[in-house]
Amino acid sequence: NTFVTFESDRYSFEVPKGWNVGKETPWGARDVVPGNGSGKLGAMTAGPTRASWEELYRTSLYFIKREGEGKETPFRVGKTKQGYESMSFEMINKEGWADRRYTLLKNDAGSALALSVKIPTRKDEKQYAQWFQHMVDTAKLR
Repeated sequence: NTFVTFESDRYSFEVPKGWNVGKETPWGARDVVPGNGSGKLGAMTAGPTRASWEELYRTSLYFIKREGEGKETPFRVGKTKQGYESMSFEMINKEGWADRRYTLLKNDAGSALALSVKIPTRKDEKQYAQWFQHMVDTAKLR
């Protein structure tokens, strides 16, 4: 797969070629959608924040649970390929697989970027998970 770099004033990341990066909403969110088909990647800025990962997880779940059903996984902390502190978790749907996945990353100044993927069907899981991981791996905060 080939990827293209999307850049805004606050962050950049790579998305699959042919996908459309939408306009930023007033609350800092953007949808990234395929040229055809369903499913989507997403990005949302926050910060600067001093909130702990636990607080950011709880806040994220508050909004995620308003938009749909699912059972959250515990969050995991780590570092992205670009060296940012990160926290990741998934939402497991009623069919028992993670159709929504989330990674939040923070820089030293406390600026945060929340990345997400909504996977349309179980058979798309592997491909969408790869695209999402590539987005996370290439994400940079300015």
